[in-house]
Amino acid sequence: MRNIDFKYFLYARKSSESEDRQMASIEDQIAEAKKLAEKYNINVVDVIEESKSAKEPGRVGFNSMLKRIHKGEAQGILTWKLNRLARNPIDGGQISWMLQQNIIKHIQTFERDYNPTDNVLLMQVEFGMANQYVKDLSLDVKRGMRQKAERGWYPIPQLPIGYMHNPLFTPGVEKEIIPDEERFFILKKLWKLLLTGNYTVADLRRKGNALGLKTKGNKQCPQSTYYYIFTNEFYSGYFYWPNKDGGLICHRGKHLTMISPIEFQKAQIILKGAIHSIGKERKYDFPYRGIIKCGECGCMVTPDHKLQAICTNCKFKYSVKNMGNCPRCDTPFSEMKNPSIIDILYYHCSKSKGKCSQGSITRDEIDSVIEKSIGEISISKDYYQWSMNRLKDGNNKVDIQEDEKIIKGLLKKKTELGNRLFELVNLLADCKINSEQFNLSTSKTQKEIFSIEYEIEEISNRNIRWFEETKKDYNLMLNVLEKFKNGGDLVKTEIARELSSNLILMDKKLYFTMKKSFFDIKKNLTLCTAKN
Repeated sequence: MRNIDFKYFLYARKSSESEDRQMASIEDQIAEAKKLAEKYNINVVDVIEESKSAKEPGRVGFNSMLKRIHKGEAQGILTWKLNRLARNPIDGGQISWMLQQNIIKHIQTFERDYNPTDNVLLMQVEFGMANQYVKDLSLDVKRGMRQKAERGWYPIPQLPIGYMHNPLFTPGVEKEIIPDEERFFILKKLWKLLLTGNYTVADLRRKGNALGLKTKGNKQCPQSTYYYIFTNEFYSGYFYWPNKDGGLICHRGKHLTMISPIEFQKAQIILKGAIHSIGKERKYDFPYRGIIKCGECGCMVTPDHKLQAICTNCKFKYSVKNMGNCPRCDTPFSEMKNPSIIDILYYHCSKSKGKCSQGSITRDEIDSVIEKSIGEISISKDYYQWSMNRLKDGNNKVDIQEDEKIIKGLLKKKTELGNRLFELVNLLADCKINSEQFNLSTSKTQKEIFSIEYEIEEISNRNIRWFEETKKDYNLMLNVLEKFKNGGDLVKTEIARELSSNLILMDKKLYFTMKKSFFDIKKNLTLCTAKN
């Protein structure tokens, strides 16, 4: 029942969600609707566009349109398809009721038109089909995502930083989630630095910025992103996803991990222990900051830069960090002829826990202690090459037979846990446990299985890992004394951090404890060269 006196609202809608994935664009809907308006001489008074899903009520444009129809601004609706107006029973019911009450006098779609005198059942069936389509689609999407999680792939559109969905994915051939090479290896390096226990999150953020770690929007990552990264179990191979009953289940991912589960747990302990130092920005980047502890109270040792001048007029000693006038005689620093400058960097306990009796030590004294210590393990290029050849020959392999025994025991335990999962299924089928108990026990058992699988993998790769770690130590020892002497503040700090397991300031002395692996290597080298 078209009437040339009726006024119409043209309504076009498309969302980015699954139910509208194949739907024509808003521009195309409007173009087709205008052709209909021209064909049937329909008077369109306003065009209402909306980019929102109709599976739930609450669309602003749609609700505004109905209010305006109630006010009499229009009597009809022109839209491409009826499901553009509603995919839920509440909005569909409003349209049906307003049409029955003759508030909406006419609805025109590309396929047909609807009038107050029509049997409303047909419209309700169409709205019901649209609503059921959304419900079925939602179930299908949830089922597909659950099955993807069960296959070991995290089914979220935006993966944690460092990973990406494989654009060339072929089922059964390619991995669904692959490393984002631009970010993956930077993050892996940051994880390794965190696990040393020598870096705060603020330190790692600065490292990340220096290495070029950025978001997909090409912006530097805020500190909150680093907290999210270092507390996200996904990086160690786990993720959680709900089962069909809504209970969260732990899944072991098939993606390439950055760290092991054991390393992840260690990282959480380190992070909890470093809460007191989180978020503090540094005013100066002095060497050895954050790696020396007080031997009396355990607080961090902090640098204190003393830059003083002795006034040439009154001989008063004062700080000239801001190059001000002498506070005693007001002689400008710029007018002093060859004033004596005292430029010393002291290190002392920060006393963040309260009183502490420990005194300070100069930067030169610290340099001297570290230089002497690393001189004991520094090796020449000839030593290094000789050692690398011995490593490649496999002279220091881990006992393989012992590893095989351990793996055999772990495989037995894994089989027992697998049997436990079957028992849980039977208990659920026999109604001896409820779904909540089943989900809780299943998740716990699966996590134990995943942990055993990781342990087996770790043991299997022990020789490779041992070789890489030993090679890394040799690389650090190569000409390290020369590197320390000639390096800048950053180089000196990194060398001290990498080689020392403990740096303690006590009684105005620095105690530099070398990591055991370096002494073991040096001892073996000495014995081997003595035999040869």
